[in-house]
Amino acid sequence: MTILNPKIRCLFCHNALKFSLFLLLFTSCFPFFRKKNLLVDILLPDAKPIQQLLSPNSKLESATSQPRDPTTVSAIILHSSEKRKLTDYIRLSMENQFMIHIGIDKNGIVYADPDFLKKSFLASPGIDKESIHIAYEGTQENILANQSQFSSLRKTVDQLSEDLGIPKSNFDIIGKRGIFTHNQAKRRFGGFVDFSMCGGEKLIELMLTELKGNFYDEDHWKDRYESGWVLKKENKQKLQENFNPTNGRGITKPIKSSINSIEKDEKGFPIESYRVRYTHRGRIDPTCIVLHYTAIPDYFQSLRTLENRNLTATLMVDKDGKAYQLVDELEERAAAATGTNDNCIQIEIVARDTAELIAQTAQTEKVKNLVLDLTSKYRIPLNNEDIATFSGIFSHTQAKKKWGGSIFLNAKDFDPGEEYMELILNSIGGKYFSETKWKNRDSFDWAILSKNFQP
Repeated sequence: MTILNPKIRCLFCHNALKFSLFLLLFTSCFPFFRKKNLLVDILLPDAKPIQQLLSPNSKLESATSQPRDPTTVSAIILHSSEKRKLTDYIRLSMENQFMIHIGIDKNGIVYADPDFLKKSFLASPGIDKESIHIAYEGTQENILANQSQFSSLRKTVDQLSEDLGIPKSNFDIIGKRGIFTHNQAKRRFGGFVDFSMCGGEKLIELMLTELKGNFYDEDHWKDRYESGWVLKKENKQKLQENFNPTNGRGITKPIKSSINSIEKDEKGFPIESYRVRYTHRGRIDPTCIVLHYTAIPDYFQSLRTLENRNLTATLMVDKDGKAYQLVDELEERAAAATGTNDNCIQIEIVARDTAELIAQTAQTEKVKNLVLDLTSKYRIPLNNEDIATFSGIFSHTQAKKKWGGSIFLNAKDFDPGEEYMELILNSIGGKYFSETKWKNRDSFDWAILSKNFQP
């Protein structure tokens, strides 16, 4: 440069400066470039370090995280601290191996992890890699009544969605692109401790409206009535329109059953009038049994409910202690418990609830005999320890907690009741394992997690 004429040097420097300014403006105006190059302090210049919310003995670096490419970030998940202070909320998150990226307190102050784009925290399994997790202090009602806090949250979400090219919409949780509540993420991907309405649908509706985005109620989320959701939602009219049974009562004939505990006609066939009409879904090689209760105290009403929902069980045990084969063959694939249908015989037991099950002693004796007959025929172990191996006798509750796939999920014990499972297994010479003893129950690959707290 020193050998150049001073005028040429000046011209060169001037043009270089103009080019630099042009490049800066160009990359600042287009999310395609900014998504790859923006620093955290440019994204959230007014945010305080989230470390300030941690106790002196707790370090952000100790929070469980995975490195991620910032260009994979395509979603924002909103969480609520409910009635907890933000500091307590974050402490509990870390104690249970969870964490959030950004917190907004009741005064509207934003706290952020300086590396939030480069870290994937565990907060909503199934969508963590793509998500920025933002938690606000208080309940949905609190923040809707707190203009300062709501404004701060709205501004933060707006800035991040603009800078990172995240759609201002809650439509496509399946594609993991948009702004969603934790409630919506749990319904799609599971991985929850309880099913509280975390994040707030009223809040996100107001926010997206003010940001000129698009809000969709649950019925209009993308493919909400299709398969793949941990918490299913059924359209009864659509189910009926698509129900074209190929097998079962009045359509096909069953084969003779070798199971003594099943009711048969005078020729040794399952009793036709007690069978279900169903769609053939193939055959299985049974290695396990799943017990359900119908939650309906009448056999034929239970049968109609299965047909109305295009579902199938293998067997059903009535309140009087009689067991009926519903399908053509025991090895037919039933559709009753997501995750287990390819391996398990599904037994429905007619009762309103667990208490009614236990009170129906003739029915309980039949279930014991039926289970013994089936486990002997198919060499199935008499325990419920490890549902992931599809080898044993399990409750529908256990299957739901592992894989979800039900219209009823609340993280509680409900189908058919662990008290009932313990009674059945222990009385037939098996071994009952309580939930805390289920194999790998503390891992994160369950639809319903075994944790004391979740953000």
